[in-house]
Amino acid sequence: MNLGSADTGTTLIVVSAPAGSAATSRRLAELGIRPGARLRIVSRTSGGGAIVAIGDDRLAVSHAILTAVEVTDQVPAHG
Repeated sequence: MNLGSADTGTTLIVVSAPAGSAATSRRLAELGIRPGARLRIVSRTSGGGAIVAIGDDRLAVSHAILTAVEVTDQVPAHG
């Protein structure tokens, strides 16, 4: 599922981040939106974006980024 279709308040794990421009991918990784990161949607904005919590940080994320980030609510098995 993509981050835009996830429920508010659910803890999610990033599966993949947008593979658009290298600069965008690098900036998202710097902000913590990278594969394996845990995050949750705190609230939705009127413009279709959202406030996303990553650890103690809060980020405003556009609708385009929300729909490009693939997430899961399943914790990966380690073995």
